[in-house]
Amino acid sequence: MNDSSRKIAGYVYILEVKDIVLPVCKIGMTTRDPYQRCAEINQSSTGDFLWEVAAYFRVDDCRALERLVHQKLSPLRQKRREFFNLTPEDAYVAIRSILDNQTEISWIEENNDGSRAPDDSTSVIRPSERKKDLRYTHLLFAFNEVLGLKGKPFGQLNRPHFGVSDGRLGVQWNVSIQRDTGEVHLGVNLEGSEKTGRWLISDFILNAPDITVLKQRVADPDRVIVRFARDAWQAAARLEIREALLGGKEFPLSQMDRDLWTNILNEALSCLDSKRNFRARNPGQPVTRVSDGLSVVRPVSPHLTIWTPIDPEGDPHQTIREGITLLQPVHDWVTEACNRQA
Repeated sequence: MNDSSRKIAGYVYILEVKDIVLPVCKIGMTTRDPYQRCAEINQSSTGDFLWEVAAYFRVDDCRALERLVHQKLSPLRQKRREFFNLTPEDAYVAIRSILDNQTEISWIEENNDGSRAPDDSTSVIRPSERKKDLRYTHLLFAFNEVLGLKGKPFGQLNRPHFGVSDGRLGVQWNVSIQRDTGEVHLGVNLEGSEKTGRWLISDFILNAPDITVLKQRVADPDRVIVRFARDAWQAAARLEIREALLGGKEFPLSQMDRDLWTNILNEALSCLDSKRNFRARNPGQPVTRVSDGLSVVRPVSPHLTIWTPIDPEGDPHQTIREGITLLQPVHDWVTEACNRQA
Protein backbone atom coordinates (compact mmCIF):
# COMPACT_ATOMS: atom_id res chain seq x y z
CA MET A 1 0.00 0.00 0.00
CA ASN A 2 1.50 3.34 -1.01
CA ASP A 3 1.31 6.41 1.20
CA SER A 4 -1.48 8.04 -0.84
CA SER A 5 -3.82 5.11 -0.17
CA ARG A 6 -3.06 4.87 3.57
CA LYS A 7 -5.92 5.95 5.82
CA ILE A 8 -5.24 9.02 7.93
CA ALA A 9 -7.52 9.71 10.87
CA GLY A 10 -8.44 13.34 11.39
CA TYR A 11 -11.01 16.01 10.67
CA VAL A 12 -12.80 17.54 7.71
CA TYR A 13 -13.77 21.03 8.78
CA ILE A 14 -16.12 23.75 7.59
CA LEU A 15 -15.01 27.34 8.15
CA GLU A 16 -17.31 30.34 7.92
CA VAL A 17 -16.45 34.00 7.50
CA LYS A 18 -16.00 35.63 10.89
CA ASP A 19 -18.15 38.61 11.96
CA ILE A 20 -20.39 38.61 8.88
CA VAL A 21 -23.00 36.27 7.48
CA LEU A 22 -22.04 35.29 3.91
CA PRO A 23 -23.06 32.35 1.71
CA VAL A 24 -19.50 31.05 1.37
CA CYS A 25 -17.44 28.56 3.33
CA LYS A 26 -14.06 26.87 3.30
CA ILE A 27 -13.85 23.05 3.47
CA GLY A 28 -10.56 21.36 4.24
CA MET A 29 -8.88 18.63 6.30
CA THR A 30 -6.45 18.42 9.19
CA THR A 31 -5.07 15.72 11.45
CA ARG A 32 -4.88 18.20 14.32
CA ASP A 33 -7.38 20.33 16.19
CA PRO A 34 -9.67 22.18 13.71
CA TYR A 35 -9.53 25.35 15.79
CA GLN A 36 -5.73 25.32 15.71
CA ARG A 37 -5.81 24.85 11.94
CA CYS A 38 -8.27 27.75 11.57
CA ALA A 39 -5.94 30.02 13.57
CA GLU A 40 -3.05 29.07 11.29
CA ILE A 41 -5.10 29.86 8.18
CA ASN A 42 -6.01 33.28 9.55
CA GLN A 43 -2.37 34.04 10.34
CA SER A 44 -0.95 32.90 7.01
CA SER A 45 -3.59 34.00 4.50
CA THR A 46 -3.09 37.35 2.75
CA GLY A 47 -6.18 37.64 0.56
CA ASP A 48 -9.06 36.03 2.43
CA PHE A 49 -11.57 36.88 5.08
CA LEU A 50 -10.97 35.99 8.69
CA TRP A 51 -12.45 32.55 9.35
CA GLU A 52 -13.91 30.66 12.29
CA VAL A 53 -14.89 27.02 12.74
CA ALA A 54 -18.54 26.32 11.88
CA ALA A 55 -18.43 22.51 12.05
CA TYR A 56 -16.11 19.54 11.75
CA PHE A 57 -16.29 15.76 11.21
CA ARG A 58 -13.91 13.29 12.91
CA VAL A 59 -13.34 10.30 10.64
CA ASP A 60 -10.85 7.48 10.10
CA ASP A 61 -9.73 8.84 6.70
CA CYS A 62 -9.93 12.62 6.55
CA ARG A 63 -7.94 12.84 3.32
CA ALA A 64 -10.36 10.54 1.49
CA LEU A 65 -13.39 12.39 2.85
CA GLU A 66 -11.99 15.76 1.82
CA ARG A 67 -11.30 14.45 -1.68
CA LEU A 68 -14.81 13.00 -1.93
CA VAL A 69 -16.47 16.18 -0.65
CA HIS A 70 -14.48 18.38 -3.02
CA GLN A 71 -15.46 16.11 -5.90
CA LYS A 72 -19.18 16.08 -5.03
CA LEU A 73 -19.33 19.83 -4.44
CA SER A 74 -17.11 20.81 -7.38
CA PRO A 75 -19.89 22.75 -9.21
CA LEU A 76 -19.97 25.14 -6.22
CA ARG A 77 -16.21 25.42 -5.78
CA GLN A 78 -14.32 28.60 -6.55
CA LYS A 79 -11.49 28.09 -9.02
CA ARG A 80 -8.26 26.70 -7.50
CA ARG A 81 -9.48 27.32 -3.94
CA GLU A 82 -11.10 25.41 -1.09
CA PHE A 83 -13.92 27.98 -1.03
CA PHE A 84 -17.47 26.91 -1.86
CA ASN A 85 -20.46 29.10 -2.72
CA LEU A 86 -22.89 27.70 -0.20
CA THR A 87 -23.70 28.39 3.42
CA PRO A 88 -21.93 26.49 6.21
CA GLU A 89 -25.30 24.97 7.14
CA ASP A 90 -25.77 23.61 3.62
CA ALA A 91 -22.19 22.35 3.58
CA TYR A 92 -22.82 20.54 6.85
CA VAL A 93 -25.92 18.83 5.47
CA ALA A 94 -24.08 17.92 2.26
CA ILE A 95 -21.12 16.33 4.06
CA ARG A 96 -23.45 14.39 6.35
CA SER A 97 -25.22 13.05 3.27
CA ILE A 98 -21.93 12.18 1.55
CA LEU A 99 -20.77 10.28 4.62
CA ASP A 100 -24.06 8.43 4.98
CA ASN A 101 -24.03 7.30 1.34
CA GLN A 102 -20.60 5.63 1.24
CA THR A 103 -18.98 2.72 3.10
CA GLU A 104 -15.22 3.31 2.88
CA ILE A 105 -14.95 6.11 5.46
CA SER A 106 -16.13 5.71 9.05
CA TRP A 107 -16.99 8.07 11.86
CA ILE A 108 -14.71 8.02 14.89
CA GLU A 109 -17.13 7.85 17.80
CA GLU A 110 -14.97 6.67 20.70
CA ASN A 111 -12.54 8.38 23.03
CA ASN A 112 -9.18 6.86 23.83
CA ASP A 113 -10.69 5.14 26.86
CA GLY A 114 -13.30 3.41 24.69
CA SER A 115 -16.24 5.55 25.78
CA ARG A 116 -18.53 6.82 23.07
CA ALA A 117 -18.16 10.49 22.18
CA PRO A 118 -20.75 11.40 19.55
CA ASP A 119 -20.45 15.09 20.42
CA ASP A 120 -16.75 14.91 19.61
CA SER A 121 -17.16 13.16 16.24
CA THR A 122 -19.00 16.13 14.78
CA SER A 123 -19.45 19.71 15.85
CA VAL A 124 -23.15 20.32 15.22
CA ILE A 125 -23.76 23.59 13.46
CA ARG A 126 -26.42 25.82 14.98
CA PRO A 127 -29.59 26.64 13.06
CA SER A 128 -29.37 29.95 11.25
CA GLU A 129 -31.55 32.39 9.38
CA ARG A 130 -28.92 33.04 6.72
CA LYS A 131 -30.12 34.28 3.35
CA LYS A 132 -28.84 32.08 0.54
CA ASP A 133 -27.84 34.95 -1.76
CA LEU A 134 -24.72 34.13 -3.76
CA ARG A 135 -24.65 37.20 -6.02
CA TYR A 136 -22.04 39.23 -4.19
CA THR A 137 -19.53 36.75 -2.81
CA HIS A 138 -17.31 36.94 -5.90
CA LEU A 139 -17.10 40.74 -5.62
CA LEU A 140 -15.99 40.64 -2.00
CA PHE A 141 -13.25 38.11 -2.78
CA ALA A 142 -12.17 40.12 -5.84
CA PHE A 143 -11.84 43.22 -3.64
CA ASN A 144 -9.44 41.32 -1.36
CA GLU A 145 -7.47 39.85 -4.25
CA VAL A 146 -7.09 43.07 -6.25
CA LEU A 147 -5.85 44.98 -3.20
CA GLY A 148 -3.80 42.01 -1.96
CA LEU A 149 -5.15 42.09 1.57
CA LYS A 150 -7.19 40.27 4.18
CA GLY A 151 -10.49 42.12 4.20
CA LYS A 152 -12.33 43.08 7.37
CA PRO A 153 -16.04 42.29 7.06
CA PHE A 154 -18.68 44.72 8.35
CA GLY A 155 -22.46 44.60 8.61
CA GLN A 156 -24.89 41.70 8.31
CA LEU A 157 -27.20 40.47 5.56
CA ASN A 158 -30.23 41.59 7.58
CA ARG A 159 -28.88 45.16 7.86
CA PRO A 160 -29.09 47.99 5.31
CA HIS A 161 -25.62 47.22 4.03
CA PHE A 162 -22.71 44.84 4.45
CA GLY A 163 -19.32 44.34 2.88
CA VAL A 164 -15.58 44.44 3.55
CA SER A 165 -12.98 47.13 4.14
CA ASP A 166 -9.21 46.95 3.90
CA GLY A 167 -9.16 46.98 7.71
CA ARG A 168 -6.73 49.89 7.96
CA LEU A 169 -7.14 52.52 10.64
CA GLY A 170 -7.92 55.92 9.19
CA VAL A 171 -8.45 56.21 5.42
CA GLN A 172 -9.93 52.95 4.12
CA TRP A 173 -10.98 51.30 0.92
CA ASN A 174 -14.26 49.42 1.16
CA VAL A 175 -16.86 47.69 -0.94
CA SER A 176 -20.43 47.85 0.33
CA ILE A 177 -23.54 45.93 -0.72
CA GLN A 178 -26.73 47.98 -0.40
CA ARG A 179 -29.24 45.33 0.63
CA ASP A 180 -32.41 47.28 -0.16
CA THR A 181 -31.43 48.32 -3.68
CA GLY A 182 -28.94 45.61 -4.65
CA GLU A 183 -26.38 48.28 -5.57
CA VAL A 184 -22.66 47.79 -4.94
CA HIS A 185 -20.53 50.76 -3.87
CA LEU A 186 -16.74 50.94 -3.94
CA GLY A 187 -15.64 53.69 -1.61
CA VAL A 188 -13.02 55.62 0.31
CA ASN A 189 -13.99 55.77 3.96
CA LEU A 190 -12.94 57.98 6.88
CA GLU A 191 -14.45 58.09 10.35
CA GLY A 192 -13.44 59.13 13.83
CA SER A 193 -11.39 56.61 15.76
CA GLU A 194 -9.37 56.75 18.94
CA LYS A 195 -7.49 53.63 17.82
CA THR A 196 -5.38 55.67 15.40
CA GLY A 197 -3.95 57.72 18.26
CA ARG A 198 -5.70 60.79 16.86
CA TRP A 199 -9.03 61.55 15.26
CA LEU A 200 -8.01 61.75 11.60
CA ILE A 201 -11.44 62.93 10.53
CA SER A 202 -10.97 65.91 12.88
CA ASP A 203 -7.78 66.85 11.05
CA PHE A 204 -9.56 66.39 7.73
CA ILE A 205 -12.43 68.71 8.71
CA LEU A 206 -10.23 71.35 10.35
CA ASN A 207 -7.89 71.41 7.34
CA ALA A 208 -10.92 72.08 5.09
CA PRO A 209 -9.46 70.55 1.92
CA ASP A 210 -10.52 72.28 -1.29
CA ILE A 211 -13.30 70.28 -2.97
CA THR A 212 -12.66 71.98 -6.31
CA VAL A 213 -9.14 70.52 -6.33
CA LEU A 214 -10.64 67.03 -6.00
CA LYS A 215 -13.09 67.72 -8.84
CA GLN A 216 -10.16 68.56 -11.11
CA ARG A 217 -8.27 65.39 -10.18
CA VAL A 218 -11.13 62.91 -10.69
CA ALA A 219 -11.61 61.72 -14.26
CA ASP A 220 -15.42 61.45 -14.05
CA PRO A 221 -16.86 63.47 -11.11
CA ASP A 222 -20.43 62.61 -12.18
CA ARG A 223 -19.76 58.98 -11.15
CA VAL A 224 -18.36 59.89 -7.73
CA ILE A 225 -20.75 60.47 -4.82
CA VAL A 226 -19.92 62.38 -1.62
CA ARG A 227 -21.65 61.09 1.49
CA PHE A 228 -20.89 62.93 4.73
CA ALA A 229 -22.98 61.46 7.53
CA ARG A 230 -23.76 61.82 11.22
CA ASP A 231 -23.42 58.60 13.22
CA ALA A 232 -25.58 58.51 16.35
CA TRP A 233 -24.44 56.05 19.00
CA GLN A 234 -26.14 53.90 21.58
CA ALA A 235 -23.32 52.06 23.35
CA ALA A 236 -21.28 50.52 20.50
CA ALA A 237 -24.19 50.46 18.03
CA ARG A 238 -25.10 53.06 15.42
CA LEU A 239 -28.71 54.16 15.40
CA GLU A 240 -30.66 54.75 12.22
CA ILE A 241 -31.62 58.43 12.38
CA ARG A 242 -33.40 60.88 10.10
CA GLU A 243 -30.61 63.45 10.38
CA ALA A 244 -27.95 61.04 9.14
CA LEU A 245 -26.90 62.87 5.97
CA LEU A 246 -25.03 66.14 6.49
CA GLY A 247 -26.24 68.67 3.97
CA GLY A 248 -29.48 66.68 3.75
CA LYS A 249 -28.42 64.20 1.07
CA GLU A 250 -25.60 62.63 -0.90
CA PHE A 251 -24.09 64.78 -3.65
CA PRO A 252 -22.39 63.91 -6.94
CA LEU A 253 -18.90 65.35 -6.82
CA SER A 254 -19.71 67.31 -10.00
CA GLN A 255 -22.37 69.29 -8.06
CA MET A 256 -20.14 70.23 -5.14
CA ASP A 257 -18.91 73.82 -4.84
CA ARG A 258 -16.95 75.59 -2.13
CA ASP A 259 -20.00 77.10 -0.39
CA LEU A 260 -21.87 73.79 -0.15
CA TRP A 261 -18.72 71.98 0.97
CA THR A 262 -18.00 74.60 3.65
CA ASN A 263 -21.54 74.23 5.05
CA ILE A 264 -21.16 70.45 5.19
CA LEU A 265 -17.77 70.71 6.92
CA ASN A 266 -19.24 73.07 9.53
CA GLU A 267 -22.08 70.64 10.18
CA ALA A 268 -19.55 67.80 10.44
CA LEU A 269 -17.50 69.80 12.93
CA SER A 270 -20.60 70.16 15.13
CA CYS A 271 -20.55 66.36 15.48
CA LEU A 272 -17.24 66.60 17.38
CA ASP A 273 -16.60 67.73 20.97
CA SER A 274 -15.24 71.31 20.98
CA LYS A 275 -14.25 70.96 24.65
CA ARG A 276 -11.84 68.18 23.68
CA ASN A 277 -10.27 70.04 20.76
CA PHE A 278 -12.66 68.22 18.38
CA ARG A 279 -10.86 64.91 19.08
CA ALA A 280 -13.92 63.04 20.36
CA ARG A 281 -17.59 62.52 19.67
CA ASN A 282 -20.00 65.31 20.48
CA PRO A 283 -21.39 63.96 23.80
CA GLY A 284 -24.98 64.66 22.85
CA GLN A 285 -27.13 65.98 20.02
CA PRO A 286 -30.90 65.65 19.50
CA VAL A 287 -31.65 63.14 16.75
CA THR A 288 -34.78 61.41 15.51
CA ARG A 289 -34.87 57.62 15.52
CA VAL A 290 -36.16 56.09 12.30
CA SER A 291 -37.62 53.11 14.20
CA ASP A 292 -40.24 55.06 16.19
CA GLY A 293 -39.88 58.73 15.24
CA LEU A 294 -38.90 59.73 18.76
CA SER A 295 -36.41 62.52 19.41
CA VAL A 296 -33.53 61.44 21.64
CA VAL A 297 -30.17 62.91 22.66
CA ARG A 298 -27.24 60.72 21.68
CA PRO A 299 -23.48 61.03 21.19
CA VAL A 300 -22.67 61.67 17.53
CA SER A 301 -19.62 61.66 15.26
CA PRO A 302 -19.01 62.47 11.56
CA HIS A 303 -18.37 59.84 8.90
CA LEU A 304 -17.17 60.48 5.35
CA THR A 305 -17.55 58.04 2.46
CA ILE A 306 -16.85 58.99 -1.16
CA TRP A 307 -17.99 56.20 -3.43
CA THR A 308 -18.72 55.10 -6.96
CA PRO A 309 -21.21 52.45 -8.11
CA ILE A 310 -19.77 49.27 -9.59
CA ASP A 311 -21.51 46.66 -11.72
CA PRO A 312 -22.33 43.51 -9.70
CA GLU A 313 -22.88 41.56 -12.93
CA GLY A 314 -19.59 42.47 -14.58
CA ASP A 315 -16.19 40.83 -14.28
CA PRO A 316 -15.47 41.30 -10.55
CA HIS A 317 -11.74 41.90 -10.81
CA GLN A 318 -12.08 44.31 -13.72
CA THR A 319 -14.87 46.34 -12.14
CA ILE A 320 -12.98 46.60 -8.83
CA ARG A 321 -9.81 47.72 -10.65
CA GLU A 322 -11.72 50.33 -12.66
CA GLY A 323 -13.36 51.67 -9.52
CA ILE A 324 -10.06 51.93 -7.68
CA THR A 325 -8.51 53.76 -10.63
CA LEU A 326 -11.38 56.27 -10.58
CA LEU A 327 -11.21 56.77 -6.80
CA GLN A 328 -7.44 56.75 -6.31
CA PRO A 329 -7.32 60.58 -6.48
CA VAL A 330 -10.00 60.62 -3.79
CA HIS A 331 -7.98 58.31 -1.54
CA ASP A 332 -4.89 60.49 -2.06
CA TRP A 333 -6.82 63.74 -1.43
CA VAL A 334 -8.37 62.48 1.82
CA THR A 335 -5.04 61.08 3.01
CA GLU A 336 -3.26 64.38 2.27
CA ALA A 337 -5.86 66.35 4.23
CA CYS A 338 -5.55 64.02 7.23
CA ASN A 339 -1.77 64.29 7.32
CA ARG A 340 -1.47 68.09 7.08
CA GLN A 341 -1.01 69.95 10.34
CA ALA A 342 -4.46 71.22 11.30
